[in-house]
Amino acid sequence: MSNIKKRIIYGSLYIASILIAAISTISMCILLILIATLATFEIKKIFQKQKINFNPLSTLIIGYSTFISILKPEFISVLFLTILIYLIGLMYKNLKDPIVNASTLFFSVIYIFIPLSLIILIGNQSQVYEYKTVIGLFILIWSSDSWAYACGKLFGNQKLYELISPKKTWEGFIGAIFFTTFTGLLLSFLGFGLSPLEWGILGMITAFFATTGDLFQSMLKRSSNIKDTGNILPGHGGILDRIDSILFCFPVYYIYFYHFKPLIAY
Repeated sequence: MSNIKKRIIYGSLYIASILIAAISTISMCILLILIATLATFEIKKIFQKQKINFNPLSTLIIGYSTFISILKPEFISVLFLTILIYLIGLMYKNLKDPIVNASTLFFSVIYIFIPLSLIILIGNQSQVYEYKTVIGLFILIWSSDSWAYACGKLFGNQKLYELISPKKTWEGFIGAIFFTTFTGLLLSFLGFGLSPLEWGILGMITAFFATTGDLFQSMLKRSSNIKDTGNILPGHGGILDRIDSILFCFPVYYIYFYHFKPLIAY
């Protein structure tokens, strides 16, 4: 099977799984926990290449606790307890550099688990789960990635950040901003709940932070001298390669919906 066919088939399955799961809070939580688990084992590969001892089991325990406590603040005591137990445990492991080990764990939780948990909070802004908003935001991210690739391929000449990602261009970035904003406007007319102004703003935000998230992931991989974080999605790489834009966009979406949007309404 050609690489293009693999990309189409596995890319479609990935998108379909998110669209189906996004219909309800429970199914979305299950999928996000699965994605976070796979991403944790993939980031281990990055740390191993840099000869850093990384404990995925401890990361998952604290990551799950973080995920749950963000959704259910009454469980935050469980998070504090798991962190305390982990820090005490470091004293008995006789590690060469416990600060580095703790840093990689907390970096992974902040980078992977917190952004994914915010997806659920955004969907549950009101008493009714707003699945159309969640799906619309995913569509914006996929649109940004696609338009950046297409415009860069067709018109790309000026390198955006050659040191980290040689293939990305300013033409691709600008094209992503323009067409993703247009995609946002289109979503508003297709009944995705928000006004044209809001979807337009979110489109511009998405293009910037999706590109930034992609560049950040490229920086991590380049520092570890690897091309892909995994091979779970043939033709696409690992799960981290697919969610790099998501991990940067949803924290910004959260700020928009919970802090910026209320100011506009006020």
